[in-house]
Amino acid sequence: MPAIQPGRLKIQAAELTQFVGDPDKFCRAFHSFLDFYADRTFRSGQVGEPPPLMHAYHVPAPVLPAVEKEMNQFSIDSREPALELADTLWMESILEFRLLALSLVGQVSPKPFQAIITRVELWVTSTSEERLIKAMVYSGLVRLLKEYPGDYLEHIGTWLSSEEVRYNRLGLLAIPPLLESGNFENYPQLFNQLGKLMRAEMTPLKTEILEIIEVLAHLAPEETAYFLGQAKKTAGENASISWYIRNSLSYFPIDTQPYLRTVLLES
Repeated sequence: MPAIQPGRLKIQAAELTQFVGDPDKFCRAFHSFLDFYADRTFRSGQVGEPPPLMHAYHVPAPVLPAVEKEMNQFSIDSREPALELADTLWMESILEFRLLALSLVGQVSPKPFQAIITRVELWVTSTSEERLIKAMVYSGLVRLLKEYPGDYLEHIGTWLSSEEVRYNRLGLLAIPPLLESGNFENYPQLFNQLGKLMRAEMTPLKTEILEIIEVLAHLAPEETAYFLGQAKKTAGENASISWYIRNSLSYFPIDTQPYLRTVLLES
């Protein structure tokens, strides 16, 4: 793996753009580019995040963002060719190829929405790779959230109402970016949707729900504490709500915690 030289990296990344009109040629050039920077000494456990489940070149951190930056204008100016290239990239079962595909989808014009939503929904069913699933939201839906937060929220509602757990998880992962964007105030609607999922005692989505409660506890602590209190009162013998309260106590301001402790003590 050669040392990163920013100037050379920028030139090499820019050279890839000459192939954007031919997805097959682009993929061949991208393979060569990644192979040039591949870390052939990589061993699982060397980095903080879990190793990818699929093949990856394990390029240094600056490499892929350099390509994404050079490709942004192409995605903005050429919606359909960018989506075609993204589809071709996704067919390669290689982590960096699929991350770049999501970056392209995230930078094209969000309207019409269906071309973006269809890809995200299809792709989330075809991978169990954690980095890719998170990139669906943080990369693939970035312009949709920024420019059409109302439509973004509508799709979250659809995913949360689905009978498919994979779509439920996609909807949950899409919530923190919306909350943190400052473009969201409809907490009652969100609480209603969360409450339905929280009452499922055997749900595999507890981690994702807890992460949302953490964000909510910082942005709207009183409203979130009240929501949890009401959920506990109406939960009956359902132990799930108590689990969420116990595991989220530390997220709340100190002056809010006594209320939640009291809620836990109530039968």
